[in-house]
Amino acid sequence: MSPDSLLDEVIADDLAAALAADTAARWRIDRGPKRPSVSVTRADGRPIAALLVTRRPATLAATIAETWSAGGTDADSALDGLVGDVLAGAARRGDVAVKWPLQAPSAAPERLGFIRMHGPHDPGDGTEPVAGYVKWLRPVEHRELSHYAQTSSFTCGAVTAILALGLRGSQGFAEAGDNRDRELDFWRRASNYPSCEPIGLAVALRESLDDALGTAPVEVFLDTEEPVLLESYTEAFDRSFRQELQANSLGKALRSDIPVRRERVTVDEIATRVRAGEVALLLIDLEPMTGFSVPHWVLAHGAADGVILIDDPWISAKRGETWVDAHLLPIATGDLDGMLAWGPDGYRGVVFISVPPR
Repeated sequence: MSPDSLLDEVIADDLAAALAADTAARWRIDRGPKRPSVSVTRADGRPIAALLVTRRPATLAATIAETWSAGGTDADSALDGLVGDVLAGAARRGDVAVKWPLQAPSAAPERLGFIRMHGPHDPGDGTEPVAGYVKWLRPVEHRELSHYAQTSSFTCGAVTAILALGLRGSQGFAEAGDNRDRELDFWRRASNYPSCEPIGLAVALRESLDDALGTAPVEVFLDTEEPVLLESYTEAFDRSFRQELQANSLGKALRSDIPVRRERVTVDEIATRVRAGEVALLLIDLEPMTGFSVPHWVLAHGAADGVILIDDPWISAKRGETWVDAHLLPIATGDLDGMLAWGPDGYRGVVFISVPPR
């Protein structure tokens, strides 16, 4: 038996013939910038096991997106060997984790040292029906949450904030119920239409907490005093009413106990504070991970030396992603430093929220 690595998106004819039609369609999805690779093990000139691996650019995780076995002891052993090759290759690259989504729970990942991740909240685009597993190649201290995929293109800030509230034990997403209403209601309170700018998001977070005034559970860093996230608005009214909303949010913040810091917070400080138990809402540019530039909020809830762990509410389901790709996503601090900037001047917005010890 010998494995062949195919470093492009072309699936060999004999493998395509062996896959069921619906399975073959999944294997042939355009994965965009994720550079999929296919590995096949053959015996007697025919494929008996194969897997397809993807990875978001600028991250430290690989995903075993698809697996196939012809069945039988030899084929299952061959598939185990291919997974072992993925783990070894990821370790050589310095990856932190390898993930494995499956259409149904299976004993195979746990037999190979993977652990099952918390399932997502209400099924949505990219969340159904998938069991997710992860094998940590380096330990990252973190608080695991249940992933929530934003249901609208503009609600990333609201979702990230509600996930942070859930980690704090206050008004997070429910196990079942009106989570989309919660998502949209929070967005309405925090929105600058349609984006959530850092100070407005911090105010909505603080107003969601029962902490007494003066306890300062929320802090915001924004290294500009100019209105933000207005780069695409050229008409006077489009800019002016959003500026007025931002001024209103700033006034609320200054009348509350939210520290508004105008210096540029460093990635090292973010990592240090997250390791100490806080969580951080990060305004990033998605371009390094997805290939298209857009301002976007993610939640940092774990860190280790040179690594910050995020949950991303955005899932590129049309490009084959599931919640497993966006959940427990490790990023090198150097790469994250480049993502944490928006606008011509590259301003940086970060909101910290304290979380009680576990």
